[in-house]
Amino acid sequence: MSENIHALVVILGMWIISGAFSEVSIIGLPATTMLPENSPAGTDVFSFQMSFSAGESMAAGFPRLLNFNPLTNAFAVSMENTTHAKVFVTGSPDLDFETVPNRFIFEILAVGSFGNGDRKTLTVLLTDVDEPPVFLDEASVLYILEKTPPGQIYEPSVSDPEDKTLMFSLIPVNPAFSVDGSKGTVFTTKEFNYLTDPRSYSLNISVSDGNNTALRPLIINIVKINDDKPIFLNTITSFTLPEELSPGHIVANITAVVPDVSLYVGLIFYTISPNDYLEINGYTGLVTIANRMDRDSDTLRNTPTVAVTITATYQSPGPPLFSSIILTVTVLDINDNPPICTSDKPRREVPETEAKGALIATVTCTDNDVEPEFREYSFTSFSCTGCTQRFALTSHGAIVLNSSLNFEDPSNVNIASEYNLLVVATDKNDTSLKGGAVIGSVVATDKDLPPTDIQFSLVSGGGSGGLTNIFHVDPKLGRISLLTNPDYEVTPSHTLVIRVVDGDPFRPLSATAVVTINITEANDEPPLCGPNKTSLVVPVDMRPGSSVQGFMLSCTDRDSPPSSFIYTISGATNVNNHFGFSPSAGTNITRLIFREPFDFSSGLDKLWCYSLTVLISDGNLRASRAPRTGTIIINVRVVDPDLTTTITTTTRRITYIDVTRNTFDADDWYVWFVTVLGALLLVGILAYLLYRCFRYLSTKECNCTCDCCESKYMEDEDTLIEYKDPPKREVLTEVTKINTVFDGEEVDPVTKRVYEYNSKSGARRWKDATVVSSPPETQPESSTLVISQRAGTPPQPPGSAQSESSNATRLGSAQSVDSMQTSLTSGQHQAVLLPMRSRPKVKPGTVPLTAEGMSEV
Repeated sequence: MSENIHALVVILGMWIISGAFSEVSIIGLPATTMLPENSPAGTDVFSFQMSFSAGESMAAGFPRLLNFNPLTNAFAVSMENTTHAKVFVTGSPDLDFETVPNRFIFEILAVGSFGNGDRKTLTVLLTDVDEPPVFLDEASVLYILEKTPPGQIYEPSVSDPEDKTLMFSLIPVNPAFSVDGSKGTVFTTKEFNYLTDPRSYSLNISVSDGNNTALRPLIINIVKINDDKPIFLNTITSFTLPEELSPGHIVANITAVVPDVSLYVGLIFYTISPNDYLEINGYTGLVTIANRMDRDSDTLRNTPTVAVTITATYQSPGPPLFSSIILTVTVLDINDNPPICTSDKPRREVPETEAKGALIATVTCTDNDVEPEFREYSFTSFSCTGCTQRFALTSHGAIVLNSSLNFEDPSNVNIASEYNLLVVATDKNDTSLKGGAVIGSVVATDKDLPPTDIQFSLVSGGGSGGLTNIFHVDPKLGRISLLTNPDYEVTPSHTLVIRVVDGDPFRPLSATAVVTINITEANDEPPLCGPNKTSLVVPVDMRPGSSVQGFMLSCTDRDSPPSSFIYTISGATNVNNHFGFSPSAGTNITRLIFREPFDFSSGLDKLWCYSLTVLISDGNLRASRAPRTGTIIINVRVVDPDLTTTITTTTRRITYIDVTRNTFDADDWYVWFVTVLGALLLVGILAYLLYRCFRYLSTKECNCTCDCCESKYMEDEDTLIEYKDPPKREVLTEVTKINTVFDGEEVDPVTKRVYEYNSKSGARRWKDATVVSSPPETQPESSTLVISQRAGTPPQPPGSAQSESSNATRLGSAQSVDSMQTSLTSGQHQAVLLPMRSRPKVKPGTVPLTAEGMSEV
């Protein structure tokens, strides 16, 4: 609105100044124009012409666009020349038909230099353009492991502005891949072989909406599955360590790589077989001491070698691959035990008349060290309070009387005629190790009279570094002596509880005293560094200043800070000063670096293998003793990458050993229980089967004709039961009488006889047949036929005339007779009609009944 007012004011002012009515016109501008969507910046919307009066031109800042509906910055206007102007697209925002309004209305204001102006309204309509589909994801690079089963590998994300149905295809067509035409999902159709198939494929996914097509590059790389086992780079697997190293001391740095993927060392995991002394970092392969290694203990005294199996497992995409090596550590003995002495007679009473030279006691000392040279000792001190020259100590530990023990001698009165002797034995290889070194004493008094002997004993507080007691308290004198060297780094202070008991045999009384012993620090521990005896490889063209295979040296010192370490390499092993450490001092971790380049061409360098002796000094000047120095060995091999090396490998074979071992134990009660229970079950099953078999055989009929199945009777001289003829049997036959109504007659074509028949059931009978009786038609009832076989009335043989006539009549008659009535008595002949299809079986000795009822009984 302010812009419009400003324009009107300018026009009015210029019109007043000019004093004349000049004219400015916009010519050729339509009311509405069409613009395709997504037109780029600079696209002309419409060009129009300006008409000015004589001498007039376009004022500065004009033409301009006003009153946008909706408000937008998508359009602008400018003069092309003095008489033509155009409206164009600015490019911000994008004119997308699907996301922005489709119609824009605005005014074009043109003002001349004389203040005359013109204003026209322009409507811009966006037209929808059929746009191609758009891939929403970026260009894709895929990796497929060889031997992967065929399946889906990629599905693109595609959008079509018009939401049309899309069709996908692969360009170029490759038989190893397929695509879902409706979704664009890409599949593999085979398993790839890294050695025989191409290792990379370049394809394009084409998507079309019917009118437009878009392409997306797709690069597919085949990745080899590593099936090689890890290879250990360590050439030295046997180490020697002194005993008593602190836990955490580095023993070795185990390194394994996979030949084809040597850059992925982090995928290898290390494990160590169960043991009591060594442990390994599963990710770095650093082998360290886990527990105290005492060569003098029962475990390591007889077997000082610790052998463990280290396994490197490569977590490949397939099954895990692993290799193992045997790491052997031999624990060496150090001279760390003092002689421990005992007397065969800790307390002895000697008569005053004992002769000079008599044996008083024998002192025997032992050293717990393993090596013979560390067990050697000598007696270095022999003392006695108030008894100078009275006793003597031989080199073999024998205490002998050296002068008279006269009880009346005035010199014996002050000490109550009692002498306390102290013998000191010293290790020959380390004079600091003494058996019986006195460091103090405890004094106790008893006010009871008469005085009694008092006994001293150590209650607690004497243990250190795994030893139960490093102190000894003389039971008579209360003197406190050391049994071994104290270790400041393990226990800097000891608090001893000492008990004293009087000699009252009935009611002994006791008291305790607390003694605190502070150990002063001494620089007696050398730096301990690792890994030791590591094998490294460097190329001949290695750049100076580079780290040698990432090797790092880590050191610890129990009595010196990390800032006191100094690292040097023995010059005899570091020929031409090729190697060094950075930093070289002031830290407990340092790296091995390559300092000077090799020069084999001029002959300056001739060594291809270096065994570097690294010296690590603690530089600790606070102690009176000189600094302690530790030593490690680093093996470095120089290789020329340009030389072709042929490596011959031997295929590993697996030997299977079958071991048979009898694990039966008579004490295993459940074995007997299961055996007896199984036997009882088997016996029960067998008995049941036999029972079923006998039952079956006892009920089975014998159908054979041999004599074995016939019963045989034994012939006895005396008849046990008198034989009698069996009684006569009567045969009872139940006959059902059925009265049938015959409703038709016919003449038999063979016999020319008339017979009656039932039209429903088909039953027939001769019309002239003699019937015993003709009862009324009633429901069926039962009757009984009693036939008695009479002697002398045999049945008619089959060849008799009567029998033949009966058979002939039976053959000519109907096949079924539905009416039957029987009433027979002895000596009478009556007829009976039976159905032919249901003739009863006649038992031997009875007279059969014929169909027509003409046979005789």
